[in-house]
Amino acid sequence: MASLKTQHAALANRLPPQAPSFEGGALNNTLRIHPPQKSERQQEQDNNPMSIDVQHISKTFGSFRALNDVSLKINDGELVALLGPSGSGKTTLLRIIAGLEAPDPNPGASIRFYDEDVSRRTVGERQVGFVFQHYALFRHMTVFENVAFGLRVRHKSTRPSKEEIRDRVEKLLSLVQLAQFSKRYPSQLSGGQRQRVALARALAVEPKVLLLDEPFGALDAQVRKGLRAWLRRLHEEIHITSVLVTHDQEEALEVADRVVVMNNSKIEQEGTPDEVFHNAKTQFVMEFLGQVNVFHGRVQKGKATLGDLTVDYPNYSDDHERPATVYMRPHEFEIRRQSNGKPSFPARITRTHSAGAVARVFLETEDAASVLVELPLDEFSNLALQEGETVHLYPKNARVFIPSESK
Repeated sequence: MASLKTQHAALANRLPPQAPSFEGGALNNTLRIHPPQKSERQQEQDNNPMSIDVQHISKTFGSFRALNDVSLKINDGELVALLGPSGSGKTTLLRIIAGLEAPDPNPGASIRFYDEDVSRRTVGERQVGFVFQHYALFRHMTVFENVAFGLRVRHKSTRPSKEEIRDRVEKLLSLVQLAQFSKRYPSQLSGGQRQRVALARALAVEPKVLLLDEPFGALDAQVRKGLRAWLRRLHEEIHITSVLVTHDQEEALEVADRVVVMNNSKIEQEGTPDEVFHNAKTQFVMEFLGQVNVFHGRVQKGKATLGDLTVDYPNYSDDHERPATVYMRPHEFEIRRQSNGKPSFPARITRTHSAGAVARVFLETEDAASVLVELPLDEFSNLALQEGETVHLYPKNARVFIPSESK
């Protein structure tokens, strides 16, 4: 294990180097805005060397624009998730980084690995490792032979000796916890084990960059969950620059150092998992990352109103009233039976569900809007909520968007 880390460190040494957010009950029984601050991680990234730097990349397929002037920088040793719905452009961007697709001609477009222009280099010359959704293992080869394949087919001048290949493959199989399965064939492995073989094979050739395209998409939910945690631990051991394509929000938020949210061929927002989840800059990001309750209100003179609920919104101080959309996540509510003067609104409980890690309470407001609230199980038990009763909902956090902000 130590020698593998040393190999990656040696490789690295050889290479050239917000949206408004509200917090409930802060002052004077109102929800007050706090401007977003630049995180320590963002400040550190400003000084880190870039492994991957793509600038002004566009790609069209016939009349369909898959990417529209996309620029992205990825730090050395960082695991970045490209997250978005189908058709958002994430896989196309990954394929262009790899060299499997060429971007549209543009004098300003560039693709750089460690400050070297690789735009005209082939896939092999870019030294990338791939892990795909469907494993792509050779069925007639054992696990050991699959992992060794990329090394054995190298040109004689760069091919390691048989002893070096054996040593490297054994270390990688130990790293991915499959040493005892080296003589098995892919058909004798589970889906999760096959994907770990594919990852070991990608790492065997000592790539500069590791690219993972929906690697867990073909696996069932429970296996995916275990592999996500395993991939995160593996990355912390080897620290190879990695790009993960996924449409699974939970996967991206759990595994990645940084999440790049894509939509309609562009990057909507990028940041740490905490930053994109808690400080969404657009309505799309707010709605795409986790469940939300959506309410429609108005903004005017620094205030946003939602029925009887009023929140401070200094981003809009105009006298002219405008429509606004207010978002509140299910876990960002308190439920009380009585009003205590703080910002709240009444709602009637229609159903409860407590079989899980949290209790889910389904409610309906006076204007027939549906609301979902999630409570810790002990709090739900203490409240002893009953279907049909009316309670008061106290938002701990709210995010307001007006049409011009979400474009």
